[in-house]
Amino acid sequence: MDVKKFTTMIYLNEEWVFVMKKEHLITSVLLLLVWSAAAFAVKNDILIPTPYATLKYLCALLVSPAFYRAAAATIVRIMTGFALSLVLALVLSILCSLYPVFRRYFEPVQVLIRTIPNVSYIIIALIWLGSQGSVMLVSFMILFPIFMNGFLNRLDADEKTCMDVEAIYPETASVRITKKILPELSGEILATGRTAASMGFKVGVMAEILGSVHIGIGRSISYCRLDLNTAGIFAWTIVLIMISLLMDTLFTKLITIKKKEEQGWKD
Repeated sequence: MDVKKFTTMIYLNEEWVFVMKKEHLITSVLLLLVWSAAAFAVKNDILIPTPYATLKYLCALLVSPAFYRAAAATIVRIMTGFALSLVLALVLSILCSLYPVFRRYFEPVQVLIRTIPNVSYIIIALIWLGSQGSVMLVSFMILFPIFMNGFLNRLDADEKTCMDVEAIYPETASVRITKKILPELSGEILATGRTAASMGFKVGVMAEILGSVHIGIGRSISYCRLDLNTAGIFAWTIVLIMISLLMDTLFTKLITIKKKEEQGWKD
């Protein structure tokens, strides 16, 4: 390939990234203008609060100790369900890879978990565990199929390419787990975890609202709803968006680091 042409391609790619970032900023400004125009047209803070009212409430939240207690309680509940679903999905996917007969027995359970509506999980969890434990159970039940499907799909794709080699050079279960399965799933854990983390906060806060937990973001949103404080609901929604973006950024950074390490090994 011509060096000059290759250099131009790199420059265009960098320019494209810059343009995309600028487009994101322009889109955000346009959405803010639409929001302001709608609030000005309605002139009713209960229906559509102004961006200023929302920002004012958000700033008041950030200096309140109650805000950090509520956010911490929600994060702990959701991340507990996240961790439990990740660990169990990892263990079961390893068993399915090592023992195909186990996978055939487990498939009906996997289909059942994947097809049950989210609201059914929430109601059943409330009956079984009450308001506090229901959030962790709901997060677990929603995120477990996401991890399980991601892990099994990754292992299936790898097994097709390694089947002939394993037939010639059989390995023990411990060697397959430590040398093949876990290294292959390490990247999938990060990729699936990025999606699952965002989903977990959406479902977890919904479970908090329906379950009326004693403390948490869902509880705070419920209070705002009862007080007809739409600006407060918007402010807490922005908080949830920022938490999801932070989680997404963290996983993206970890994925980038892993890709660089893998590229270094190949080089």
